Amino acid sequence: MRIAMLSLHTSPMHQPGQGDAGGMNVYIQNLSFSLGALGHEVHMITRTAGETESIQVAEGVWMHQIQIAAGRSLSKEELATMIEPSIEAIAAHLEQLKIDIVHAHYWLSGMVGLDLAKRWSVPLIVSMHTSAAAKEFESGIAESEQRKVAEKQLLRGCSRIIANTPVEAQQLKRFYDVDSKKLDVVLPGVNHRIFHPNQDKVHRPLGDDDLHLVYAGRMQRLKGAHLLLQAMGTARRKAPELRITASLFGSLSGSADYDLKALVSTEGLTDVVRFYDPLEPSKLALAFANADVVAVPSLSETFGLVAAEAQACGTPVIANAVGGLAYAVSDEVSGWLMDEPDAELWSKKLIELARNPQMITAAGHGALKHSGLFTWERAGVSTLASYRYTPMPYQN
Repeated sequence: MRIAMLSLHTSPMHQPGQGDAGGMNVYIQNLSFSLGALGHEVHMITRTAGETESIQVAEGVWMHQIQIAAGRSLSKEELATMIEPSIEAIAAHLEQLKIDIVHAHYWLSGMVGLDLAKRWSVPLIVSMHTSAAAKEFESGIAESEQRKVAEKQLLRGCSRIIANTPVEAQQLKRFYDVDSKKLDVVLPGVNHRIFHPNQDKVHRPLGDDDLHLVYAGRMQRLKGAHLLLQAMGTARRKAPELRITASLFGSLSGSADYDLKALVSTEGLTDVVRFYDPLEPSKLALAFANADVVAVPSLSETFGLVAAEAQACGTPVIANAVGGLAYAVSDEVSGWLMDEPDAELWSKKLIELARNPQMITAAGHGALKHSGLFTWERAGVSTLASYRYTPMPYQN
């Protein structure tokens, strides 16, 4: 098959943890590489403000950066105005290729995919990764009416939908009345050649401690880093004899008033918290492997690739029981799921873990075993099965 993999709002090749780049970038890149390794031809497509460029990035996989709105830096919200120009630019760029499948990721790419699939008379597969209704329900953060209307149109008009987890599939059925026959579940994977237990232990970045936490991701309210810091502050006030430290990897994404460094000062944590830039995968794997626990305090999460990658390093995860995290983490086996995104609740668990290192050791073994569920090879084969099950040509 020749597959057009649409990711308009952020490039699959960008470093996760900065700008709008996150788990979806990792998903699209690794899924594309897996499909390429299975003998198919994958064309990843994204928008750039610079010159149009096409390069081969792996066996059977090309990256097309197509100039749309030249010279303009656009936010994810502003990209909604670029849907029509994107359709024309992509159609012109790929006119010499005979595309068999369009696989769009996120609603913006999906709206472009609807038109392209009709033009080329091919099926449109959609992976939402996050939906407005589920995000609002879990986090309380409002989404635009434009997105809500577009998502309903997209989910009605596409040929097939791939959900990351059974949890996401249930959300799509609940909030969008999606027919089960139109839905497939394909678990995301982990690159186990990169994310694995590492015996090269490094010195604690903040000296001796009772518990060292690692957070990796964008610094935005939805990802919940503030919750982790509030919990650490509460834990310190409750159990001042314990030294709980944290390293946070990522960069600010979104609102400039999301000031985590000010919160560190307010909570009295300046000696136990450090901020770092996003890390490339091999270095991130080392950070995970050398943590006692990886924290994923997201208020809403379709899957939570960070949780899966951390567990593949033999490190347990503490997370909120929201969305796919309730599937990515096996509660009390590979980590711990918090019933509410509540700093008081989190602080109690942090104190318990700091006082009981044997809990961390046991969960580390469970984490490594649980991570075996998630491989990109399996994801590629399952996605291919979904493609082949989809009727051709495109039907609205």
